[in-house]
Parts: sequence; C-alpha cells; structure tokens
Amino acid sequence: MLKRKRRILAGRPPRNLPSPADEGAQATAEFALVLPVLLLVFLLFAQAVMVMRAQIAVTAAAREGARKGVETGSVAMIEGAAARAAAGLDGERLRVRVESGPRRRGEWIRVEVEYEVPVAIPAVENLFPSVTVRGSAEMRIENDREEAQ
Repeated sequence: MLKRKRRILAGRPPRNLPSPADEGAQATAEFALVLPVLLLVFLLFAQAVMVMRAQIAVTAAAREGARKGVETGSVAMIEGAAARAAAGLDGERLRVRVESGPRRRGEWIRVEVEYEVPVAIPAVENLFPSVTVRGSAEMRIENDREEAQ
C-alpha cells in the first residue's frame, strides 16, 4: 500500500512548493520594497561626503586666512586668501570673519570661516535647507606692518 501511495504522489507535483515563476515574482516584490531604503542610504552617504568635504575645505580656508593675517593687516587680503583656499565651494555661501586686536607683534589674529552646505536629498530638503560647517584658526602676529609690501 505504501508503494502505491508513492506512485500516485510521484505522478503529480507537490502542492505546497512554489513554482519557479512564483519565486521570481517574490524576488521582484522584495526588491521593490528594499530599493527605496537602499536609495535613501546611498543619498545619505553622498550628503555626508559633501559635508565632510566642505568641513575640510573650510578648515583649510581659515588656516590660509590666518596665515595671510600674520603677514598683513589688510582684511580684504585675508578674506581673499581664505576664499581662494576654499576654491571648490560656492562663494555665495561662504562667510569669512576676521578678529584681531591692535596690530602688534605677539598679538593674536583669529579667522573664522562658515559655509552652508546645500542638502542634496529632495525629501529632506524641506526639513533641513542647509547644513552649516565652521572652521577657525588662530595665529600670532609676527610683524607689525599694516599692509603687505
């Protein structure tokens, strides 16, 4: 009797196993569910890279501005040096602030640079219009000339 049951079952496919077409449809459905999450993770990674790049550029720009401030007392030259050092960033979103006391040897000059990094993720853009990164540098004045010669 057991042999007879096996022969009967061997002739027809089992009912509880999915067909290859069903498995392909399931894989497509799972991919459709996971794709938006993967896209969001990729965009967040790209945004983080943009913010880190801007932070590095702003820090370098502040350092370059402070170097120029050590040489000269001209605020325009200091701001220009900082802007040139941040060449890859949008100049409209870049702000440079110079703080210094009297121009004497041994005094400190401080240059602060801020930049607003635009948000590249369309859905998040309404919640966070931009991310602000800041960099600053302080150096001691080595000469007391007012203008570079």
